[in-house]
Order: sequence, then C-alpha cells, then structure tokens
Amino acid sequence: MDELRVYVTSADIQAARQAWEAARASDAPAATVDMLRRDMEQLWRLQAHQFREEFRSTHGRTEV
Repeated sequence: MDELRVYVTSADIQAARQAWEAARASDAPAATVDMLRRDMEQLWRLQAHQFREEFRSTHGRTEV
C-alpha cells in the first residue's frame, strides 16, 4: 500500500491564519477560535517537519 503524504504550503498556513484572525475579530465562539488556532499551529508543525525531512534528504541525516 502506498503511503499517503500531505504537503503543507505557506499558502495553507496563510489561509489558516486568516481564518483564525477573522474568527478572533468576529463574534465566533471561543471554542471555534481555539480550534482554528490549534489547526494553524498543527500546520506550522507539519511544515517544519517537511522542511526538516527535505533538508535531511538533500544534505544527509545528522545527529543533533
């Protein structure tokens, strides 16, 4: 079975940030604002992981 991979772009993070900021500026329930913030933070982590994996595949794996 093929491994499913999702690629997070800077545009994805920008859209998530805009959604979170719009919710904060509106009368959205606090739970919605919190959910959108967590979603944005998860996208940041996923993109950081992508960058790390891309760097390692290009430059070799190094121990820190």
